[in-house]
Amino acid sequence: MIECKNCGIKIKDKTKVCPMCDMVLSGDDKHNENTYPDVRQKTKILRRIVNIFSYFAIVLEIVFIVINYYNFEGVKWSAISGGAIVYVICMLHFIINDHYGHIKKMYVGFIGALFYIMLVDFVLGYKGWSLGVGMPVIVLTLDAIIIVCMIINRQNWESYLLLQIFCVILGAVQMVLYFTKVLQSPVLPWTSFLVSLILFTSSVVIGDRKARNELKRKFYI
Repeated sequence: MIECKNCGIKIKDKTKVCPMCDMVLSGDDKHNENTYPDVRQKTKILRRIVNIFSYFAIVLEIVFIVINYYNFEGVKWSAISGGAIVYVICMLHFIINDHYGHIKKMYVGFIGALFYIMLVDFVLGYKGWSLGVGMPVIVLTLDAIIIVCMIINRQNWESYLLLQIFCVILGAVQMVLYFTKVLQSPVLPWTSFLVSLILFTSSVVIGDRKARNELKRKFYI
């Protein structure tokens, strides 16, 4: 008799898959125990390390706030350190979470980075560099990472099409900001927009049916 380790039911026949939860059964013999590494135990250890780090990081930020308050010289630098600590803590918790794939983690990471550089720009007295320089650089960096990921994950390269569309949208936002005179220099906004657009359109053209099917599946067309 085999007992399913996932749902706990006992199975009398010699099936290799649990009829209740579809988990692969390992059998009763002790030789099958610990065949695979205990991933959950490693995740628990990582969570504990991240929680300890988060605690000391928050304590450190409180110290920074107190120092900044009593030694204020016109710059609220504790807001910059606080934003960095919040970003790092959130990213660490997000990275060790197994429920999210690496593409969603890329979304969160780059959106968080964009908001952080905007925070730094505002704290230092808004000069516009976070949108004129920071945002295009983030988009170009994400484009480069997408290309690398598509090369490494060649079998499922089409899964990065939505991320490419995300870059095109960010590039279009930069163009709107430029034409509305919010941004002064056209070089980086145009560069990031065109690179993102060329990357997406070339993926669709070269990918042909596979790319079109992926877009139809994602947008329920």
